[in-house]
Amino acid sequence: MANFRYRLLVVDDEPPIRDLFQSSLSTEGYEVRVAKDGFEALAQMRGALPDLILSDLKMPNMSGFEFPSVVRRRFPQIPAIAISGEFQPAVESQGVLADAFFVKPFRF
Repeated sequence: MANFRYRLLVVDDEPPIRDLFQSSLSTEGYEVRVAKDGFEALAQMRGALPDLILSDLKMPNMSGFEFPSVVRRRFPQIPAIAISGEFQPAVESQGVLADAFFVKPFRF
């Protein structure tokens, strides 16, 4: 019987953050894909849909405010966690479509 691995997509423009998520979560047994912005994340989702998306809010090109909005319209079943060091948990009122919010820095 094959083991099911949850597929996570981490979207952040900072390479050290992407690397931290990828190494930490892979060690825990998750399949982790990373993208530097919303456009790259959408391109990755063409191959396989993630079970969970973790997305920074402040990114170039397609921000973490725009990206979850696109994902919610196309794939409403995929849960998303917003991550930010600049915004506080009250970002829901600013239009962030996320199921949870983490403030940077945080511990795994």
